[in-house]
Amino acid sequence: MTIETDGFELLTVFVCVADTRGFTAASVMMGVSKSAVSHAIRQLEKRVGVRLFNRTTRSVGLTEAGVAFYNKVAPLVRELKGAFGDLAQVAATPSGTLRLTMSRSAYVMFIEPLLPQFLAAYPQINLDIGIESRSVDIVNDGYDAGIRVDRILQQDMVCVPLGTDIRMAVVASPDYVARHGVPQVPVDLLRHDCIRYNSAVTGTYERWVFSRDGQDVEIDTRGRISSNDGMTMLKAALDGCGYAYFYDRYVQEYLADGRLVRVLQDWSPRRNLSLYYFSRSAMPQKLRVFIDFLKQHER
Repeated sequence: MTIETDGFELLTVFVCVADTRGFTAASVMMGVSKSAVSHAIRQLEKRVGVRLFNRTTRSVGLTEAGVAFYNKVAPLVRELKGAFGDLAQVAATPSGTLRLTMSRSAYVMFIEPLLPQFLAAYPQINLDIGIESRSVDIVNDGYDAGIRVDRILQQDMVCVPLGTDIRMAVVASPDYVARHGVPQVPVDLLRHDCIRYNSAVTGTYERWVFSRDGQDVEIDTRGRISSNDGMTMLKAALDGCGYAYFYDRYVQEYLADGRLVRVLQDWSPRRNLSLYYFSRSAMPQKLRVFIDFLKQHER
């Protein structure tokens, strides 16, 4: 091995020789040749313009100038080595705050059930989760990554698929279904009150998309209630205000216990979930382990 001629490496050699009181001992400690250590000290002495060591065949000792130089330099070298060691520890152990943006439905369906497991697996990682229905510029807004369902991503974003078995569900309360009946085909929804998603960004209502046997249908539903918040829409559906359109996993517990009834199930289209982040050469370790964890627990 050789020793680089930058200032920090030369100072590191100087401190090691002074501490071990010899070129041979310093070479063993640093894992380099004795000649490399001698060359480094000559280079340093040439740079500072003064002799730092008195050398004899039996011993190596600091000169008066060397002692003064050592007293000033040694604490700095040790502090810098400690800083480098801390960085290496950070790289080896995932830590820090991971800032994520996602829709409420993505959080409820995929992140919330896994949260305790992830926090237990990585105790040095903190999660800062922003719930946003709008598309977010993760770079400008300071996020590490975003999670969205079927969103067109901006340029320079890397997309990581997390799940494909996501289907849409048209649901209503048993009371509403009993009073108003069951739609047999998507167009029948035009005769019903529908609880619609209203984008706070575009100001437009989401069209309900259906698919069966290669046939795709979009319905511009009608209704008296609209919102840009999934929980508000869910509460309205539970209260019997009409049919609503959700990801099936978002409402699975309400379907399981009978508080909601699903219709048009054979028309349910499939959606994709993805995590996206800004393309850069080195992915933070905290984000890498988060992605690996999600893929390991992919449903």
